[in-house]
Amino acid sequence: MGVVFGVCAAVLWGLGDYLITILARRTSTPAALVLIQCLSLVSWLFILVLQPEPPPTDIRLWGLLILTGICHVAGLVFVYRAFEIGTLSLVSPISSAFAVVTAALALTSGEQPPWPALSGTALLIGGIGIATRGSASGHPGSGSVRYRGIPEAIASALGFGTMFWLFYFFIEPEMGHVWPLIVLKLMATAAAIVLFRRGDRGNQPSFKTASTLLLAVGAALADTLAWLAYLRGSQTEFAAVVTALASLFSVVTILLAGVLLRERLKPSQWAGVAVILFGILLVSI
Repeated sequence: MGVVFGVCAAVLWGLGDYLITILARRTSTPAALVLIQCLSLVSWLFILVLQPEPPPTDIRLWGLLILTGICHVAGLVFVYRAFEIGTLSLVSPISSAFAVVTAALALTSGEQPPWPALSGTALLIGGIGIATRGSASGHPGSGSVRYRGIPEAIASALGFGTMFWLFYFFIEPEMGHVWPLIVLKLMATAAAIVLFRRGDRGNQPSFKTASTLLLAVGAALADTLAWLAYLRGSQTEFAAVVTALASLFSVVTILLAGVLLRERLKPSQWAGVAVILFGILLVSI
């Protein structure tokens, strides 16, 4: 069953990234953040009602959780922006390279990474270099590749990598996952509302269209179900397999972008993307 949970998490996260991209391009990064994070928060509050847990009381852990939430917010803002302005087939695998950041920070926790993780890190760095070499112009979905969104994708990897390091090494062992995820989603929702209110009110999109709301609901539901599948799978004896499979969610996003958005990369860029994905797999083993 662990393998099934890993595959489900990858498919759901990949689908969620695609839906986020469509929503952000139809509205804006702040608007997409508001919609999806509000709905995600509601879903985790519903899970808390179904599985009641007392809130943690350790002040030190709450301080670490707030820091984790800040990293989570930064990762979200940058990845939504990367998806909005960049070529999804390119920025998605780069942003999913947060596993490298988590592995690197794990060294400070006394872990000794095996050689596959070190090799995967080197491949990721090399793959990003290959995929982003050269220049191109155009707009997402036009058939030509642009390099806008790559700095934001790298910044999101740094934010999410730090967040996962704090979450898995310090927060989850002491606090579980329901309350921490509620706090992360609450902080993300608050930050999204602030960003949205500070935007140009004359250009702010309407949330009233059915398609916009359906995209937001789909993205939020995919994210929540992916988290549940990953957390359930990681509790089995196949935890390493689940992590490795779930880390390949960008494959799903790339396939959807190629088929539905008609994005095309140069052969050298496809080679870079393949190297990145293989590196992520090695780091996650």
